[in-house]
Amino acid sequence: MKNSIKLINLLIIALFLSSCNNDDNNTQIITLEDLQVTIDENPTNGQVVGTVQSDSNSNLTYSITSQTPNGALSIDESTGELTVADATLFDYEINTEITAIVSAIEASNTALVTINLNNLEVMLQDLAVSIDENPTTGQVLGTIVSNGTATNYSLISQTPNGALSIDANSGELTVADEALFDFETNPVITASVSDGEATNPAMVTISLTNINEVMIFTFDESIDENPTNGQVIGTLQSNAVGNPNYSIVSQTPAGAISIDPVTGVVTVADAALFDHEVNQGVDAIISADDAMNTDDFEIQIDNVNEIGDYNYGGVIFWINAAGDEGYVVALEDQSSGAPWGCYGLNIPFAVGPAIGDGEVNTMAILSSCTDSGIAADLANDAINGFNDWFLPSVAELNEVYNNKATLNASIIANGGTAFSNNWYWTSTQQGGNANNAYFQFFGNGTQTLNSKANMAIVRAIRHWTDF
Repeated sequence: MKNSIKLINLLIIALFLSSCNNDDNNTQIITLEDLQVTIDENPTNGQVVGTVQSDSNSNLTYSITSQTPNGALSIDESTGELTVADATLFDYEINTEITAIVSAIEASNTALVTINLNNLEVMLQDLAVSIDENPTTGQVLGTIVSNGTATNYSLISQTPNGALSIDANSGELTVADEALFDFETNPVITASVSDGEATNPAMVTISLTNINEVMIFTFDESIDENPTNGQVIGTLQSNAVGNPNYSIVSQTPAGAISIDPVTGVVTVADAALFDHEVNQGVDAIISADDAMNTDDFEIQIDNVNEIGDYNYGGVIFWINAAGDEGYVVALEDQSSGAPWGCYGLNIPFAVGPAIGDGEVNTMAILSSCTDSGIAADLANDAINGFNDWFLPSVAELNEVYNNKATLNASIIANGGTAFSNNWYWTSTQQGGNANNAYFQFFGNGTQTLNSKANMAIVRAIRHWTDF
């Protein structure tokens, strides 16, 4: 019986010890392994550096406790995979190694991560491109590529000088002076580029492709005002083969001219715009297909003397057939009431009635008559910078009356005073009668004789020529 009891006690003790041993085996200590790797400098963001390992197959939650320099690495909290977070910190010249402390919530220790950087020689790649000639300023030509992280690109030399520009940060090359990209002048443009770090300069070669260029040659013409629609002004010239397809890019005033797209003949499109008093010229820009230039030219509109033009000190009221000789009338009356004068004095050379006789009549009156304040004397005064004014003959004053409406508009526009509907003196004395001279009523145009002693308005005229 005692032996049975002892056996039972031994069994109980054995079971207790077995239970204690099982509890100890179920409590596992998890440790993290240090990580040491070597990589080349200048990696890319997101590049995998390595993975922190543990001695357990359990799922752990990883984190970076600290790192030097700060912000260099990222870690996947589920896998422990380390990646580059800021590639600019992986520069051997700045940091020869990157270190970090990694922990896991379930682990009993932390892992030391050491990343050694290999110093690389920074090399720039040469750039060779081919483009059409005549690009635009600012056009991108290409980008210098480096195996480093250079941000200080510069042009060491270039031929021709001033052709290129480079972005110091990106290495992007652009056209600086489009005029230098002319195949006929510079078929190849070269340059060398440095980044301040690379062991070699990058050689840049830009080959220009010749394109079919159309040149439009200078066009300068003049035309008399008041042409007719369709009248030919001139012809543009170019070196185009076949149809250059000329077109008007712009013109001022708009709609003034037209151009034949094939022949380049420029014609009047709106004759009303060719009025010298309104427009002294037409400015236009002409282009053509494949043209490397536009033609910016002016068509000068030459003044042609017309009735009503303000010129030669007054307003034109008569022009000869050639347009190079005529008469103007003053902007103001020289008197609102003055006598013809010389009553009872016959002046034989003051009886001319025709156009061209007024000046002779006036000179005859002034040389024969000593009366003061008379119409001829008032008309012969200096007016508007000219001193050769005179009293009009019968025919001359009648021409003034016939154009009164046109003359009044121009006179007022130029600061003068319109004609009164009243009597105006002529310089024409009645032939053989020492007491009478002709005057004209500007209300209805009546011309008749009046006593030289009576009063009438004085308005002077003068003669002009363009030869």
